[in-house]
Amino acid sequence: MSSSPFHPDNLLCKKTQAAESNKNAILGVLKKELSINATVLEIGSGTGQHAATFCSHLPAIKWIPSDLNGGSFESITSWKKVVSADNMESPRLIDAASPDWNIGEVDRISGIVAINVIHISSFDVTLGILNGANKYLNKGGILYFYGPFFQNNVEARESNKAFDQYLRNQNECWGIRTLDDIEVLAKDRSLHLDKIIKMPKNNLSVIFQKNL
Repeated sequence: MSSSPFHPDNLLCKKTQAAESNKNAILGVLKKELSINATVLEIGSGTGQHAATFCSHLPAIKWIPSDLNGGSFESITSWKKVVSADNMESPRLIDAASPDWNIGEVDRISGIVAINVIHISSFDVTLGILNGANKYLNKGGILYFYGPFFQNNVEARESNKAFDQYLRNQNECWGIRTLDDIEVLAKDRSLHLDKIIKMPKNNLSVIFQKNL
């Protein structure tokens, strides 16, 4: 698989600037946190840019993309072809808020990844991801969130406050989540907060681990 930058001519490969700008920083974290032969389920794969990047640079992992919107599948599968990612599975149609996820025949899940998902969805999705991690993750597996968060004892950046208000104006169910609230809910679901890593543009990588 090529590790060079991707410039697909295939117009079916959709792109977002957010994914382009954060994919390498996230890759750096996942390289350290995922086991070499991890099986990873991505919630909210969107265009498939992240999946393509991670599969290309982490060829020993198995990556399972998913999205609530089946219309995203064409872009995801097109990215899979562009990078010749044999380690990327076909996308699954998954509503993260649902109690049962359509993950198919998978022996184990050692990682669940949700990148820029929980602040642009209802809190039912956040809760559903925590429930899914409790249900599907192997013991010792990780749940990885990326995005903006508020923290009770950390002064919020003005840019994040403004972004939160913008989100809530778009949809009253959206908004930046408070990490402390998520940590409490995670503890009730056999997950403990393992790491908080500062990322560019006031984002965080937040890693929960399934209790042994």
